[in-house]
Amino acid sequence: MISIQKQNKLRFFAICGIIPLFLVFLWLIIAAILAPGYTGSIYISPINVGFYATIQNFVFVVLGLLTIGLAFGLQMGLPSPKNRLLKIGVCSIVIFSFGILFAGLLPLIGLSPENYIVRVPYNLLSAIAFAVTFGTYISAQLLIGKGLKNENSIFWSKYSKYSFRSGFLFIILVILLILTILFDIYPGGSQRIFFMASWVWILITGLKLYSISTNRKPNNE
Repeated sequence: MISIQKQNKLRFFAICGIIPLFLVFLWLIIAAILAPGYTGSIYISPINVGFYATIQNFVFVVLGLLTIGLAFGLQMGLPSPKNRLLKIGVCSIVIFSFGILFAGLLPLIGLSPENYIVRVPYNLLSAIAFAVTFGTYISAQLLIGKGLKNENSIFWSKYSKYSFRSGFLFIILVILLILTILFDIYPGGSQRIFFMASWVWILITGLKLYSISTNRKPNNE
């Protein structure tokens, strides 16, 4: 049984995980309607549409902060927080969060592509950042799914299978994204679909934590 204070904290962190997918959807809709030249052929980053580029970067910062909040929620809500796989999984979410956070923060403080004399190093660093950010995101899903495999709690038994399968499905999604970019098959649209799909697992996890925050004995039923 968890205290009312802990339930309230867990509920707050759970909401941090519920918001991102809806925020991303709202941002893409607003950008598509209001931003001049914002079409499916343009990559999400960088989008040189003046004021709306600033909005995009701000959204990335908010997404990163919200996901850090979700990581705190997982640390509180997981049935076996000392489980090594779960601990690494939570740390992986934190790394993913900072990747998203800095993707929005660096352009806001002036570290944008046009400020680089040589573009190749920037593209290389972007590719590395993408690999690390979403590599840790996939790792988080797989590790948390594996770490919860032996849990008998009704709150985590089905989620364990979902998280593990979600990690493998996301690997396929990354491969498809890379192929669409390499062969120039609606890369901008594909990137948007990929980015929205990235927050589905976050949403499901947030909903799971929220359900725990409303239950007095989440780990014993």
